[in-house]
Amino acid sequence: MSETLLIHYNIEHPQQATWSLCNEAGELTGKITTGALDELGESAVNHTAIVLLNSQCLHISQLQLPTQNMQKMLKAIPYAIEEFIAEDIENFHFVVSKNKHSDTTSVVGIDKTTLRNIIGPFQQANIIVDKIIPDTLCLAANDTQWVYLNYRDNSYLQTDRLNGMALSHDIAPYIMASKLQDENQKPPEKILFFSEREDTLTFDDLSISELVQKNDIEVINITYNTHPLVVFCGNYRQALSLNLLQHEFKNKRKTSGYWYHWRYAAALAATWLILHLGLTSFQYSRIANENIITKAKIEKIYKKSFPQSKKIVNPRLQMEQKLKQLKSNSGNSSNGLVFLLAESFGAPNLDKINITLQTLTFRNNRMDIGLESKNLQAIENLNKNLNNNKTIKSEITSSSSEKDKVRGNLRIEGRG
Repeated sequence: MSETLLIHYNIEHPQQATWSLCNEAGELTGKITTGALDELGESAVNHTAIVLLNSQCLHISQLQLPTQNMQKMLKAIPYAIEEFIAEDIENFHFVVSKNKHSDTTSVVGIDKTTLRNIIGPFQQANIIVDKIIPDTLCLAANDTQWVYLNYRDNSYLQTDRLNGMALSHDIAPYIMASKLQDENQKPPEKILFFSEREDTLTFDDLSISELVQKNDIEVINITYNTHPLVVFCGNYRQALSLNLLQHEFKNKRKTSGYWYHWRYAAALAATWLILHLGLTSFQYSRIANENIITKAKIEKIYKKSFPQSKKIVNPRLQMEQKLKQLKSNSGNSSNGLVFLLAESFGAPNLDKINITLQTLTFRNNRMDIGLESKNLQAIENLNKNLNNNKTIKSEITSSSSEKDKVRGNLRIEGRG
């Protein structure tokens, strides 16, 4: 089954969570539900469950370690960061991941008692969790782009694919300003600013605005208008390497929603195996040869269907994955925020000198963007270019002019 159950969880509300299903394209396919863990029921049985943990109970850092050996790194980490952790370092659980884009290693630490208190309610609700990852690493930050997200009483700041933090609103501006002034921290070219409401699409602290202007950083305001899961779903895979269920907390029994559907077939297969233990050597050899021939035919069909695939390990499984991907791409994904962003900002030649993106809002499968330009013609040309894309359509919903500037609003949605 290609869908994954994403569960956003905060230890401050141990018996409650918010969840939704997510497809392989990184888009939510079900409604976002908030409720008791017991209500997850069938969804948790039939799908792989991944918990996106509120990162305020985590210690996330970047270290330069003198070794690549996993056991040696785990032994060195407590000594490298003990001065930054107020709790007892002896009771901390650490997971690490090598940052492919730099010479640093990403480290996530959590108090072992806290982690046990997180796992406990899911076990009591008979929910088998496959992975637990930090939610603040499920945003879209990269080498040139930071992400700042507001949600209720928390602010999330991600400055790299595997580096971020969850903060209270009152100290978030100071942390942001400190990082922008850090000489060892390369300022980003762009900051994506996610907020629950349009009226909060701004940096509250004046010093941040000054630093943004000083470093010529482009700020894109986006209203997600529901729950951060609509943002997390598109990027959670990049944080899977920092799964907290490792080492002594590794799952004792590996299972998933597939077993729920195939348990009877597996029982029949076991019975078939016992009955066929009495086959003669000749019969066994013949079946084995037929199996080899069948696998060769499957591989031949796969190569013919997907000639660009170079590495073939399991042709049957790879064929299923390719077909699921094609099915996903031909479905209703044209209504998603990620799809509209990619088609809108990847297709037209957006001249930054003539047009500036001011706001972006997504609701009801439509994306509204606010633009500013020196003339109306530039906005009309952009609208025309967007409509040349056969997968989306665009219309100018409003425009106004003042002095030497023109403001316009475009509404973009999928043609499907």
